[in-house]
Amino acid sequence: MKPRVRMNNCFASQSVCTAIKCCPTKAISYIEASEPILDKVLNCNCNDPNREGKVPVTCTAGGCSDTGCGSNDLYACGGNPHGRIIIDYNKCVECGLCAKECCGSAIDMVKDLS
Repeated sequence: MKPRVRMNNCFASQSVCTAIKCCPTKAISYIEASEPILDKVLNCNCNDPNREGKVPVTCTAGGCSDTGCGSNDLYACGGNPHGRIIIDYNKCVECGLCAKECCGSAIDMVKDLS
């Protein structure tokens, strides 16, 4: 199965993106897009030890909203509305770590990329 990025859900920050950091073959790269993703609800990892799992975060031009995780700086996504990731399929070993670790839940593992 190959990873596919759902670009409308990708809200990457180069320094924070867990998918980039976990890729064992460095097949994932950061790029900036001309159009920002705004008013999207993303499921982001919460770094608050009192909460587990992913929490919904609404991102707007003013930044990400606090939806019960404490404060905005606790969100692992911390993203950039222009930030995206791309996958180099020549380097990808289809391990699925990126889909599991993506803090914005923007990567799906699929059989066919078309």
